[in-house]
Amino acid sequence: MPRKNRTGKSNAGPESQRKFADAAALQERLDGYFADCDQKDKLYSEQGMALYLGVSIATLDQWWRGLRCPDLQETLQMAYMRIAEQICTDERYNEKGMVSLKIFLLKQEKYGGYQDRIESRQDLTVSVKMGADMDDSDFR
Repeated sequence: MPRKNRTGKSNAGPESQRKFADAAALQERLDGYFADCDQKDKLYSEQGMALYLGVSIATLDQWWRGLRCPDLQETLQMAYMRIAEQICTDERYNEKGMVSLKIFLLKQEKYGGYQDRIESRQDLTVSVKMGADMDDSDFR
């Protein structure tokens, strides 16, 4: 049994403090979130999903990356894919003021990490060593 520290909190690791017993329990809750949004005609969002699940964005990120509760990773990645699909297809994202949000979201790693152009690195370092016998006439 985990011992409690001075603050009265358990010293047990994150695995023992699971919010969802397994991926099926998480999927059931996610299905509730998406159904609720559909019923209210609301756009899906990471923040809305976190609030509905009762966890922080940081916890979602850890689940998505498989750093915490790795058995939940694929389920959560599929939920993000569902959000990305809505971003790509829902006409509300094509309205004035929403297009830049659409582009910004789709560039995020969790929504596909799309690039509109290849960004190249511009850092170049040149090192020149001059010999002892050189003078200004060598550069003319």
